[in-house]
Order: sequence, then C-alpha cells, then structure tokens
Amino acid sequence: MAYSYTNRQDKTHYIKAVTTKKGGVRYYITLDPTVENLISEIPEGFEVLEYPYDARVVIRKKIPVNVRPAEVSTVQKAMEKHSPVQDFIITSEREDIAIHISQFNHFYDSEYLSADEAKKYYGENVHLWKTYDWILTFRLADVDTRKFQVIRKASVQYEAVGIDEGTDLSSLAEKYCYHVGRESLLNFWIPGEDW
Repeated sequence: MAYSYTNRQDKTHYIKAVTTKKGGVRYYITLDPTVENLISEIPEGFEVLEYPYDARVVIRKKIPVNVRPAEVSTVQKAMEKHSPVQDFIITSEREDIAIHISQFNHFYDSEYLSADEAKKYYGENVHLWKTYDWILTFRLADVDTRKFQVIRKASVQYEAVGIDEGTDLSSLAEKYCYHVGRESLLNFWIPGEDW
C-alpha cells in the first residue's frame, strides 16, 4: 500500500521514487495515486512536511529539532491560555519554536474574521486557500542554559526583531503569547532602540 499524507486542504499526497542517472534516488510529491514507483514508507533520513503558510507538502532530508517536546508544549499551552487567537499552528525546527496565525486572526481583533466566521462567510471551502503567517518565534540561543530569544515579525526595514531573552521559557511564553493577535505586540521592539 502506498504511503499517503493528507494536508489541511484535504488533498492527499503520495511520494514517487525516481532513479537518477547516477544511480541515486529522488523523491517527488504527487497527487496521483496511480503513478508508478510510489513508496510505501518514508525513507530513513527523510521527513514529510506541510508548510504552515500555504499547506504545501514536501519530502526532504530530516532537519534536526533541538528544542524539547516539553518546550513546544509550553508555547502551545501559553497560546491556548493567553492569546485571543484560536486558529494557529506551532512548528519546531532546529532551535526554533514558531507560531503561525491564520489571516483571520491577525493584529486588530475586531477587523479580522475568526476562523468560524470565515467559514460561515466564505463557505466550507475556506480551508483550500487559508494561509498561516509567521508571527513569533522562541529561538533556543544556548543549549546548555536553555536560554531562549523571542523574535517577532517586524516591518519592511526589519524582517524580524529580537525583543527579549531569558532562561524561563514559561514566563516568556506567557508574556508574549498574550500579545499574539493583539496590536500590543507591535509595542515590543529591539531593546535599547527607538522605532
């Protein structure tokens, strides 16, 4: 039986293995379950990833995750408890725990539709074009002390800015997850600099 992955758009993806001219193997994503050479399991050293922004599915070499599952859970719980945003995705890759929010849950709460309102307004197929934008990251800056840097999405001049750091991830997550989805997140800027 062929391996399959269904993304949040309800599109089922399969992986095709193709032998290269040099004798190696390349893997390709396909939506066609009838093509030849579909794999039955993910090859060792590879992973399937769904990008938060557009739900695009890829197969790639595994990227290490240096943050702990408990740390990812800390951020998840802080978002659920303190942020007004209920439609979000948490990702972890390398040293980062990143928060991505849907376009219906952006800064100015009352000006954006909630996910439920969007479904009512745009219909059941809203999931086919809904996107999730990166908004905030907790980056592991020191593996030994478990010191994290907080980085937020910024502006045209700065793609992202570091706004805080510390070894107490729980406190950092509570403090900054509260502001995700609120205009107040914009008040945090590079320490020591004016905007």
